[in-house]
Amino acid sequence: MTPTIIAKGIKASESLREYITKRLNSVMTRTQHSIQDITIRLTDLNGSRGGVDKRCLIHVKLPGISPIIVTGFAADITSAIDMATQRVSKVVSRVLSRTKAIPHVTMPLYIKKSFLGT
Repeated sequence: MTPTIIAKGIKASESLREYITKRLNSVMTRTQHSIQDITIRLTDLNGSRGGVDKRCLIHVKLPGISPIIVTGFAADITSAIDMATQRVSKVVSRVLSRTKAIPHVTMPLYIKKSFLGT
């Protein structure tokens, strides 16, 4: 799984990109096969003023299901990434378990004439 990483106000170094990829691979091992696309947006909301202003937004696309968007806020970017990846892992697992639990009824290939009333 290769995520698309978009950074605004944060320098997305190669080591940070590797950290994100490793973190996603370790957290989402069971659900990787179901994910079509994953986008990660890293943002520093307050700039140099500091505080709990680092945001990691993860956008996951699954086939046949509406997109899942999870956000993590923290004082440093790695904590925000950790928080968001944990949340998205739980949400994706829950959504996939609910969609697989829905029973599917198949229609018969033919209908008897007596059933139609003729």
